[in-house]
Amino acid sequence: MNSLPLDLIKIKTDVVVIGGGGAASRAALSAAQQGAKVRLVTKAPLKSGGSTVHGASEIMSMGAAGFGDKADGVEIHYQDTMRAGKGFIDPSLVRILAEDAPDRVRDLIDLGVPLDRNNSGEFKLIKSDFGSYARAVGVKGKTGKAFVTVITDELIRLGVQVDESVALLDIICDHDGVICGALCYDTSLQRLIHYEAPAVILGTGGAHGAFQQQVSTAEMTGDGQAICYRHGATLVNMEFHQVGPALIHPYVQLFSGSCFGLHPKLLNNQHEEFIGKYIPSHVDLDNVYDQKVFPFTTINDSRFIEIAITREINEGRGTERGGVYLSFAHIPIEKIANGMPNTYRWMSSHGLKPEKDPLEIGLAFQCMNGGVRMMDSDAQSSIPGLYVIGELAGGVRGPDRPGGNSLAEGQVFGNRSGIAAAKRAKVTKPGEAHTLNEVLNFIGAALNRNHEGHSSSINEISSSVQKIMQSDCLIEKNAVSMNAALKYLSSTQKELEDTISFSPENLVVGMSTRNLITTGILILHSCLQREETRSGHYRTDFPDTSSDMVCSYTAVKDGDGIVFSRLDY
Repeated sequence: MNSLPLDLIKIKTDVVVIGGGGAASRAALSAAQQGAKVRLVTKAPLKSGGSTVHGASEIMSMGAAGFGDKADGVEIHYQDTMRAGKGFIDPSLVRILAEDAPDRVRDLIDLGVPLDRNNSGEFKLIKSDFGSYARAVGVKGKTGKAFVTVITDELIRLGVQVDESVALLDIICDHDGVICGALCYDTSLQRLIHYEAPAVILGTGGAHGAFQQQVSTAEMTGDGQAICYRHGATLVNMEFHQVGPALIHPYVQLFSGSCFGLHPKLLNNQHEEFIGKYIPSHVDLDNVYDQKVFPFTTINDSRFIEIAITREINEGRGTERGGVYLSFAHIPIEKIANGMPNTYRWMSSHGLKPEKDPLEIGLAFQCMNGGVRMMDSDAQSSIPGLYVIGELAGGVRGPDRPGGNSLAEGQVFGNRSGIAAAKRAKVTKPGEAHTLNEVLNFIGAALNRNHEGHSSSINEISSSVQKIMQSDCLIEKNAVSMNAALKYLSSTQKELEDTISFSPENLVVGMSTRNLITTGILILHSCLQREETRSGHYRTDFPDTSSDMVCSYTAVKDGDGIVFSRLDY
């Protein structure tokens, strides 16, 4: 083994939960409630990282039946979800999602989440995309932050040890491929930590950091996806992700359908209105705006909004930040304030005046719909003892999904994984850390190379990957550009792994960039595998939707390559 210029300490515990968002915090709380000794490890400072905390929109909420129309129910929620993703999602997991979600809402109420209510004291419910009824509850557009706040406060009260600013470097398996811990890095103390545990729960989030523009936090660099893939875990639906228009300056804020329902104007860097030249003569512009939902979808005429923005930016008529302008100046201020109240309030608090000033917007990555496949109702992956939750997990999100399901998934499977991990820890001891030396050798080699730390080189690599993924794998995709992107990412990955040295100061950046590239490669290969256009997966070289491809594809590592298999639910 390469000598390590870093201290390595060992911490024994029952359950390690990695991530600080809604799903991970819920998992840590549920495991602790079962009496397990839990360690919560967060890459970002507590309550500050992940999609759950930072996600905000007019309709951000958690879907659960039983709090509104009596005609609604678990079965309707199940059917709505299946209708949006049938053929691409696991019916047994969707059934659990619909059945458990109401109880998880009640848990949140008991913990003190101040869900919005109307004047009569009833819950203020939202009818989200693909939903038959208004069933989603929220907290004035900042629902996720409210969830994480109360859950984190409770798990701390129960004595869960939280290790902040500690990043996952790898999971550790025994000789039989069973999980037995995780290797992490404390960025403050610059030391390695080997967590020894029979159960590990990963809630590391999506791959936002692989794109130039995204609506969450930059620490989500596809770590969980890449690490699980390298250990042989099965992934699913990696070609499907959500993206759409978002404010990109002076802060990031996505625009839901209600914002476009006001019929704003899209302007390029010359302040010329441009969408008209991208809309076919038989398509009405009003319908394009009226049909707009978030995220981007090809199922209706609203697709021309993202396509037009993409073309203007790619052809050099975008802003320096890679965006265009959205103008509400022709719309009465009362209509703006009433049509998008939360968005208007947030913009006003940042000094923006949408009734006067054009807003700089871009196309921002919002969510992975695929991920590491959940193999059972407790969110266990194909690696025994390793549980995957939140945006990292795959199985209940296909090309489309009802709004409100994402927060529900985090609470439902966070809770189930926490309970299952605690039960496993009671009857299982961790095996020998067979794979530990492999990752320590990699780190030791990178730290001991005989030249500079190359922080700038690593940052340049990360930026170049983000630029390529933004241009070639966000809205418009085709085989020529994606294969060129794959060639670049593969050669860059080899350069990073074989020649660029890391330092203690940039170890996490280096390892995260490695993961970012691996996950980018997985996404590109998956997008190439699906030779059709379906919902947000838009192939300009395969513009039609194929009835022969109503299926998921799983991806598994095979030597230096990837094996894809058709999965028919």
